[in-house]
Amino acid sequence: MAAVVIACPAAAAQFTFDFSPEQTLFGRPVSGSGIFTTSGEEMSVGGRSAFAITGITGFVNGSAIAPVTGNFGNFFTSGDGFLDGSGIRFFTESGIDVRFFQQSSNGRYRVNTFGAFGSSNFVSASATAVGEVPEPASWAMMIIGSGLIGGAMRYRRRTAAVALA
Repeated sequence: MAAVVIACPAAAAQFTFDFSPEQTLFGRPVSGSGIFTTSGEEMSVGGRSAFAITGITGFVNGSAIAPVTGNFGNFFTSGDGFLDGSGIRFFTESGIDVRFFQQSSNGRYRVNTFGAFGSSNFVSASATAVGEVPEPASWAMMIIGSGLIGGAMRYRRRTAAVALA
């Protein structure tokens, strides 16, 4: 019997995020939510566990976050806060420039927007891990394995049949 091995990259981790205004500094309040997709490869940054953020989806003030790729900074899974002081920068489909970061001076998050809303806020923010979704290769191996087990069971039934005369 031959075994097939399929090499797969590390599974991307995903974390939901949510932020809402606590104190408006100027302009309109800013709120948003979505999903950070990370590299799936944990690393140590400044003695803290972190993943590189590679994608962002969601909404800011009702405007969808534009499709993005690249490295947007780090998502921390240990220590204070899930974003560092440099934070992340992304755009919405309506052209809003969004900067989301944690201020180390007060331990709170801040969102600055430039463009249509022109506002900055202190915000309450949270992030939680999203359940992992199997990669396509994992689904394929599961389906093939189930088929092989089913075929073996069918073959075994066929040969084990007793004919009565």
